[in-house]
Amino acid sequence: AARGLRMATPRDALAPHAPAALPAAAPSALAPGLSRKLRKVLETRTDSADVLTALEALGELFPDNTAAARRGLRATVEAQGLAINEALVAAAEPVQEALRAVEAEVGGLSGCVDRMSGALDACAAQTGELVGETERLKLELDASAKRLELVREFLERYQLTPAEVHALREGDLGEAFFAALARVQEIHTNCKALLRTHHQRAGLELMDAMAAHQEGAYERLCRWVQKECREIGEGDAPEVPEELRRAAGVLRRRAVLFRYCAEEVANARHSSLFRRFLAALTRGGPQGVPRPIEVHAHDPLRYVGDMCGWLHQAMAEEHELATALFGEVAEREADTGASNGNGAAAEGDEEEVSAAEVLDRVFEGVCRPFKARVEQVLTAAPDVSLAFKLANLLEFYTLTVGKVLTPTASLTKALRQCHAAAQQAFLQLLHSKGAKLVRNPPAVPRDLGVPAEVAQATNQLCVLLNTHAD
Repeated sequence: AARGLRMATPRDALAPHAPAALPAAAPSALAPGLSRKLRKVLETRTDSADVLTALEALGELFPDNTAAARRGLRATVEAQGLAINEALVAAAEPVQEALRAVEAEVGGLSGCVDRMSGALDACAAQTGELVGETERLKLELDASAKRLELVREFLERYQLTPAEVHALREGDLGEAFFAALARVQEIHTNCKALLRTHHQRAGLELMDAMAAHQEGAYERLCRWVQKECREIGEGDAPEVPEELRRAAGVLRRRAVLFRYCAEEVANARHSSLFRRFLAALTRGGPQGVPRPIEVHAHDPLRYVGDMCGWLHQAMAEEHELATALFGEVAEREADTGASNGNGAAAEGDEEEVSAAEVLDRVFEGVCRPFKARVEQVLTAAPDVSLAFKLANLLEFYTLTVGKVLTPTASLTKALRQCHAAAQQAFLQLLHSKGAKLVRNPPAVPRDLGVPAEVAQATNQLCVLLNTHAD
C-alpha cells in the first residue's frame, strides 16, 4: 500500500514536508516490524536527485499510472533489466568471438616465441665456443694490425724498397739513382739514432747493410764518372752535363773515389791540351785560321806573347770545366822574394781534391815545350830592350796564372823560371854593355858632344823606362 501510494503521487505535487506524527495509539496497535518499515517509508525524502531520476525512468516505462501497472512494477523492472542484459550479451558476443580469436593467435605466437627462444638458447649454447674463439681471433687481429703498422713504419725508416735497390744496382744513373742514394744516407743517419736505444744490434746490422749498398753505389757511380770524363777529354771547351756535375758533387763524400775521378779528368784533359798546344804551334786552327804560332818565331816578343795568350785562354776554359766538376778554385797569392824572385811554397797540400790540383795536372804537359821555346828565344841573344820586354811579359803572365793555379803548380813554376831566365838575360846583356863601355870608354868628340855609344846607351835606357812605365 505504501509503494502504491508513492507511485500515485505526482512529481510536481511532491514537496518537502516533515514526517507526519502518528497517532498515539498507533505504535501500540501495529506490530513492531511493520511500524519500523512504515516509519522508514514515511521518513524517506522524495525530493532527492536519485529519487527524482528513478521516478523519471519509471515514468517512461509506465505511461499509464494504473493499479495493475503499480502491482507489476517490480516484475516489469526486472524484465526490463533482463532484456537489457540479454541485449548487452548479444552485442558482446562478436567481441567475445574476436577476443577468443585474438587469444588463439596470441597463444600461437606465444608458442612460436617459446620455440624460437628454445632454438636461440640451443644455438647460443652451441655457438658460445665459436663466439669466444671469434673474440680471441679479433683481439689477435688487432694486435697483428698494430704489429704490421709498426713493421711498415720500421721498413719505411730503415729499409730500401725493391725499386730503390734496383736503381742503385742496375738502373740508369738518373734522378732515381740519386734519390735512392740520398735515401741510403738518410737510413744511415736514422740507424745512428737507433744505436742510442736498446736495439743496438739491429742498428749495427742495418748500418752494415746500408754501408754495403752505399759502397756499391759509389763504386758504380765512380766508374760511370770516369767513363764520362774520358768522353769529354777531347775538344776545346766541352759542356759538362748536369748529371756528371751532380755525380761529381756526390762523390766528394768519398775522397778516394773522388780523387780517382779527378785524376781521370786530369789525365784526359792533359793529353788533349798537349795535342792542341802542339797543333796551335805547328798547324794552327782549322783550315789554317788562326795561323800557326811558330810562323812568328822571327818576332820573339810576339812569339812568346802568342804562346802565353794561348795558354791563358786555355786555362780559362779548363778552369771553367774544373770548377763545374770540382768546385771553386781557391785563390792563392805567391810571395815573391826581393833577391831571387822565387815564389814561396804553398803551406800544405789539401786532403781533398781541388780544381787547382786538377788544373796543375792538365797544364803539366805543356810546360816543357813552352819552356824550351822561351829558352830558345832567350838563347838567340836578343838586345837589352827585347829581353826587358820579355821579362815584363813573362812576369805579367806569371802573376795572372798564379791567381788561378797554386804557386807550386808546374805551369806557375815554368813561367816563373822563364821570367827569371829573361830577367837574367836582361841583366847579363846590360852588364856586358856597361862593362864594355867601362873597358873601352868612347873618345870625346871634337865638338865635345855626347859620344855615340853613350847616346845609344841613353836611348836604350829611355826605352826601358818607357817600357816599365807602360
